[in-house]
Amino acid sequence: MESGKLDIDNVVKDSKEPVPTYKPISEDDSILAAHESKGDSKMAKQNGDTDIDDGAEERMLKDTGKINSNKDATEVKFISENGDAKIDIKSVKHALTGMGKEELMKFANDPFWIRLRWFMFIAFWLLWAAMLAGAIVIIIGAPKCPGSRKVWEENPIVRLEPSKIPNGLKGLLPVLNDLKNKHIKLICLASIMKSENEATVDFKDIDPKLGNMADFTALVETAKKNEIKIILEVDPNHTSKKHPWFIGSLNKTKEHMNYYVWVENKTDSPNNWVSTYNKSAWTCQDGRCYLHQHREDQPDLNYRNPKVVHEFSEILIHWLKLGVIGFRLANTQYLLEDEEKRDEKLGTQVAPPNTYPSYNHAHTFNLNENRELLRQWRDVVANYTDNEGLFSLQENIGNDTLTHLNDNGTIVDLPQRCQFLSEANANISANDLEAGFKNASSTWSAWDLNNPQRPLHERMPVEVAESLTLMTLLLPGTPILSINQTQYNGTAFSNIIQLRHKPSFTHGVITHGVFNGTVFAYTINSLKSGNLGYLVAYHSGNEPVTVDLSELDRVPEKVRIIDHSSNYKGDGPGSKVSSNAIYITPKSTLVAQYTAKSS
Repeated sequence: MESGKLDIDNVVKDSKEPVPTYKPISEDDSILAAHESKGDSKMAKQNGDTDIDDGAEERMLKDTGKINSNKDATEVKFISENGDAKIDIKSVKHALTGMGKEELMKFANDPFWIRLRWFMFIAFWLLWAAMLAGAIVIIIGAPKCPGSRKVWEENPIVRLEPSKIPNGLKGLLPVLNDLKNKHIKLICLASIMKSENEATVDFKDIDPKLGNMADFTALVETAKKNEIKIILEVDPNHTSKKHPWFIGSLNKTKEHMNYYVWVENKTDSPNNWVSTYNKSAWTCQDGRCYLHQHREDQPDLNYRNPKVVHEFSEILIHWLKLGVIGFRLANTQYLLEDEEKRDEKLGTQVAPPNTYPSYNHAHTFNLNENRELLRQWRDVVANYTDNEGLFSLQENIGNDTLTHLNDNGTIVDLPQRCQFLSEANANISANDLEAGFKNASSTWSAWDLNNPQRPLHERMPVEVAESLTLMTLLLPGTPILSINQTQYNGTAFSNIIQLRHKPSFTHGVITHGVFNGTVFAYTINSLKSGNLGYLVAYHSGNEPVTVDLSELDRVPEKVRIIDHSSNYKGDGPGSKVSSNAIYITPKSTLVAQYTAKSS
């Protein structure tokens, strides 16, 4: 080793020689001054080495003399071992000390600090409450993000009667392909359950006249491939006298004894109840009478018996498992009757004595208890389909009844409230159309254009039936159509159906009115300005008119005709016309689109 040099590479671990230690330099400037006055600021020379630069040494001492209290100090040790030396550098941590408990307690109990703490505590919670209230106001006031519509809201329903189609269920297979091409996604099957004379013999089987369960399974599979969903029509009110339940109940078997409404020890009618066929609602045999509010061979089920309620729930589940997505129930107004079987009172309607219209039917029709019964069945459908299934009724429902049914949450989807259409003839006026629409527009309704006894095309000329059908396709609601109505002016029908999937329809706003005394017109506009809006107009008069429809909400000066009924004799699709001078021929419908003005 050279003379005067520190060998820090060769460390001797076991040296026992005394170790000189150099402590950290104090922050006190007076100590630095004392060192400088004594000449300690210069490090001793060893073995003739040259002096270390005085200026650098001074700077080092001055720089390190002031230690940041937030950093650890450094302790340097020089260790001499066997004539060599090594340097040991360690960090010395400074412990920060605060006030003791006694000192803290003096401040904690000081009135000033007590008041300050209470002030901060109260201010925090007041601020928190204000922020919460502000958030609630923002949420309530913010525009709502529209949810998606159900499949049965975006699409019309085509009602099919397999009994009127060659080969029954098998005959429906090619029909499904045609419906897919017309953008139909929902069909409703009528009367497919095993029955006799329109009375059900088996709720869980297919009527042999229409096919068998294998045919139904094939239909479901074909529908699925065509992206079509199936709804069933079911009548839960009564069965056939040949149903096993009724046979068992007639024979007083323990299992089915109370499945129907019986009155014992009677040889004639126990009260004045009358059937819809204007005859006694009771048939008596062997000292017992059973109730039938319709025909004698259609005995009413006893839904005051929980077993019967459960039986029908199982029927719904049976068909849901087979692939249907919902139901339209018939005759639900008659499900329950007065337990005491009190006589009906005379009604206000003028009618022959002892006929159905002559009584008010307060004890046999639309009892309040029906609601809870329907709710149980709706829950069955909702639970099985994850709230995507349809639970609807076939009969027209008045506003009061609907309010009662849906008072505590929706029970009935697609309430049918369109008597003005199911009874309409070719002379229905624009005012009647608007009044009927306004009466039903408080909810998403079913627009059933067909009275099964008298279809639309049998009540009026086909071209007028087509025009009225086209007029309803964009109303906010779900049209229920016959297979014949899907054949009307195929291109127009298909094009309009597709518009039901546009945002303007699914989440738009409708305005409507009667113009010129004979034109019922409505518009559908998106919630966002600049999007396409749609105008639909039906002329109920017998002479052509030129009508101003520019007053309808957000309609611009020009609109473009996109489709019309086949009896419309005017500008064709693609033509732009002035919204204040639209020509419409009698009993026809036109559909136009436009870029909506800002509201």
